[in-house]
Amino acid sequence: RCEEEDVEMTEDAFSVLARIGLETSLRYAMQLITAASLVARRRKGGEVQVEDIKRVYSLFLDESRSTQYMRDYQEA
Repeated sequence: RCEEEDVEMTEDAFSVLARIGLETSLRYAMQLITAASLVARRRKGGEVQVEDIKRVYSLFLDESRSTQYMRDYQEA
């Protein structure tokens, strides 16, 4: 996906993204690539770094975290 979107990514960021893909879904991880690329571009970075991945991970929920959030909200 990085090749298709012409996104440069550090090895550490790629490792974090791979772990996210294993824990959530491949689709979610692939969507984070685009968002992280935009964050990196905004900070005028040449490549996506771990901080960029963490930032978009905190902004966009995957299905299981979203479900848990809704359960917690309903119980409150």
